[in-house]
Amino acid sequence: MNETLGRGYARIDAIRAARGEPFSTLVESGAPPPDRLFIVYITLFLAGAACLLPFNGFIIAVDYYQDQYPNTAIIYDITTVYISSACVAVVVNNLLVYISHYTTRITFAILFTLCTMLFVTLCNIGWDKFSPHVSYNINLIAIGFIAFGCTIQQASYYGFTGCLPPKYTQAVMAGESAAGFWVCIDRIVTKYWFPSPQRSTFVFFVFLILVLMGHSLLHHVMMRQLFVQYYMKLTKESQRRRRIQLHLTPHDDTTLMENETAEANFGVLKLQSPAVSSAGINGQAEGESSKFSFANPVYSPTATNPAPIAEGEPSSGSPSTLRTPRPSYKVEDVVTESPGRPTTWKTFKRGMLSRWAVARAIYPYMVCIGLVHFTTMSLYPGIASEVPSCRLGSWMPVVLMTAFNLFDLIGKTAAAWPYEWSRSQLLMASGLRLLLVPLVLLCAAPRHSPHIVGDIYSIMFSIILGFTNGLFGSVPMMTAPTRVGREYREIAGNVMTLSYNGGLLSGSLVSYLLLGMLGPTGESPCRVYPTPILPTLPPAPPLAPHPIHNDTYLSVLH
Repeated sequence: MNETLGRGYARIDAIRAARGEPFSTLVESGAPPPDRLFIVYITLFLAGAACLLPFNGFIIAVDYYQDQYPNTAIIYDITTVYISSACVAVVVNNLLVYISHYTTRITFAILFTLCTMLFVTLCNIGWDKFSPHVSYNINLIAIGFIAFGCTIQQASYYGFTGCLPPKYTQAVMAGESAAGFWVCIDRIVTKYWFPSPQRSTFVFFVFLILVLMGHSLLHHVMMRQLFVQYYMKLTKESQRRRRIQLHLTPHDDTTLMENETAEANFGVLKLQSPAVSSAGINGQAEGESSKFSFANPVYSPTATNPAPIAEGEPSSGSPSTLRTPRPSYKVEDVVTESPGRPTTWKTFKRGMLSRWAVARAIYPYMVCIGLVHFTTMSLYPGIASEVPSCRLGSWMPVVLMTAFNLFDLIGKTAAAWPYEWSRSQLLMASGLRLLLVPLVLLCAAPRHSPHIVGDIYSIMFSIILGFTNGLFGSVPMMTAPTRVGREYREIAGNVMTLSYNGGLLSGSLVSYLLLGMLGPTGESPCRVYPTPILPTLPPAPPLAPHPIHNDTYLSVLH
């Protein structure tokens, strides 16, 4: 059935092209327009950064929050609220796919996130007139709103880039890593130039807001590019064909068959359309309903119109004198496309079944990306912010997060290498990353005397965690949409985002268990052991005063 359908559409497209009729699939035969000045790639790179800039901004300002809310689990609470709200947003976005265009969703998400960031920056950080308890709750509510807006934006972009070549999905993911690294550099600069935690954090958040505004402008420029319009046209045509195919089911009165005659070899649509009855010829009222017949001729584009009946010529109802006119309808005139919005339970159920079918086709990649982000969120940023350092002090969390984000960016860039990763390789690599959980945990547990001593080990584990997160978190997201048809790629991107957020949520919940393993907050471990970044020579013991020197000194005084 599907093979016959494809050959029929191919021949029909050729016939339309020969007639000079406009048809959207004709663009498939030509090369796509170029991405001039890499505007689409750069914009999607910034889009990935804009999706995670707010979250990374809250996380990297850990020194400010630990100073404002001492002896609290503020970083853990921010992470959990963010991921929980993100999971809800992914589910909502999957429902909004049917009732709202992705450009509308992205624009709404950008404005929603910007308004929330402005409120937090001006009122909660700049003004700073709220009590610590109220300010703490405002931060959690704000991060929930930001998570909802950013995740709607992120999921919509992944669905959008699923319709483009795979490297544009990699651009979004590389932008996400660049967001983390850029935020770390921004925080280091503002923390160095502004000694006041409040002032440095205020300037830090202002820079983030400026980047979000710049991205919103570039997004509207990108959507006008011919490159984007070309692939969106292909996707719409694939979805249209899919909806037509869904109508050609066994219980319908339409079947696509092949004409086996020698004069025309093309796919045709056989219709159970109303036949001309003798009653109608004998002068029955026009518009009266007539019965369906299986005796109608098959539509053939090469058929010739019969000569018209002259006025006054008697018409008999006998079959020998009955003339059958050439059908004037086209395929799209007969098969009505189903609406793209779920107006009935049947349509909604069909959408859920299509998602289930897509999930069954790409489930290894869903498991892989879920495991990767489960491991990452178990350790970052919660446990990473708890690793002590006697040499770096409050700079230690900033250094570890900078190392993670830098190599996460390198890993996502390496995902574009022309290497074909198999499903088993991706699953094995994702499973091996779980070994990093006990290693990083031992760098911070127990609090009074960690088992793995030395800043170099913590930084090394953070580098490995970041690089593997970037590489094995990008490859499945890039590969999964290519395993389904073009009309399902937006669904594949949304389903992968759901698995992505599931791994983040489960990892953030496990981080609370790991926090309990660190033990109670007590005496600083710096009083028990030194933790130099590099091996250093022990300090020389103080010299005892020499008696000769003392006598000389006394004689000089006298």
